[in-house]
Amino acid sequence: MEPTFEQLPAMVAELSRKFDAFLQRPEKVEVAVAAPMGVAPCAAFLSDIEGREVTVGAVYNRVHKGRLPYRKNGARLYFLREDILEFIRTPKKPRVQFLDAVKFY
Repeated sequence: MEPTFEQLPAMVAELSRKFDAFLQRPEKVEVAVAAPMGVAPCAAFLSDIEGREVTVGAVYNRVHKGRLPYRKNGARLYFLREDILEFIRTPKKPRVQFLDAVKFY
């Protein structure tokens, strides 16, 4: 149903009232503290993301090669979901292959 010209002022006033009520409502701010994961939960998380099994050894391999962000406390490795997702979303520089960098004369 299309509003008529006579209905427009009442509709604008109602929308204005609703918008003011929306702005006046208190906002609930929830601060979610990210719980760090160990190596095994990180492997399960990566398995869910990638759709294939990721082993604990693969997690350690990715850490060693710099392909997975981690935090360390003593000898233990910890992972944050936000760090992993941010790392996946950011574009990477293409790697230069060794033979491409060598000039043959």
